[in-house]
Amino acid sequence: MPVKRRHAKNKPHRVTSEAVAAFRAGDVLALHRALELGLWQVSPLDVDGRCPYPPGTGGADSWPLAVVLRRKLRAAA
Repeated sequence: MPVKRRHAKNKPHRVTSEAVAAFRAGDVLALHRALELGLWQVSPLDVDGRCPYPPGTGGADSWPLAVVLRRKLRAAA
């Protein structure tokens, strides 16, 4: 009997203890891995002030997520 495909229940970009440790250490690569960010996405470590990227680019599209993640990481740290 056929079975429906199920989606994984893990949520991407979850702030874990590993992500907080990478944030404290300033390790961009470890933070990207812990938060499951794409290589084109802005790191929460690089977010400061207004978005410097032109509209429609990967940097501009991922900037709001990086701001939210930075806020959550600072609160958890």
